[in-house]
Amino acid sequence: MIEIKHKESGMVLLRVDAETLEGQAFVGKKLAEADFSGANLTNADFHNADLRKADFTGAQMPGVNFYSASLAEAIFDNAVAPEADFTEAVLEGAVARDANFERGVFRYGHLARCDFTNAKLSGADLSVADLRGNFTNADFFEADLRGAKLPDANLSSADLTKAKFDGADLVNANLQNARFSPEQFHKAKATGVVGRRRDAIKSQRRAWWQFWG
Repeated sequence: MIEIKHKESGMVLLRVDAETLEGQAFVGKKLAEADFSGANLTNADFHNADLRKADFTGAQMPGVNFYSASLAEAIFDNAVAPEADFTEAVLEGAVARDANFERGVFRYGHLARCDFTNAKLSGADLSVADLRGNFTNADFFEADLRGAKLPDANLSSADLTKAKFDGADLVNANLQNARFSPEQFHKAKATGVVGRRRDAIKSQRRAWWQFWG
């Protein structure tokens, strides 16, 4: 028997008759402010669950299903969640510093005011998502951000190499010291973007430049 408790009061929110949380179904469950820190949630199903302010710090979550889940202000610091599905999930105000979401799916997700500093999002699908948050030093290598909403987003020092931005809105986004190629934004709305490109080739360090002033 595993008890899932409230992260502050310690009150038991749910008892799971199992020896592990791997692959367990929590579809539609009300688990706001639950403590999942350090848990092994591999392939667990949280479809449409209420997980507002839940704590997933350091949790192992490969392949977890958060489709349409409410995760506003949830904590994912240092979580390992490659290939997790956050399609249409609400992650407004969520904190995921140093988390691993490689090849994850955030399509149509709501990530306004999130803090994904140092997050690994390489190969992730963030198309048509609301990404008006903090992605300082995040890794977006080969990520799909087509149609994403990024006005005023902080992408400073982020690795945007080979990421797709067709149809994305980057108005007034901060790309200071980010790694990218200007051609990536030819089909994006990028007026008012502020930043200087960090060239990936050391021999071309002199090629720092101001653009879209």
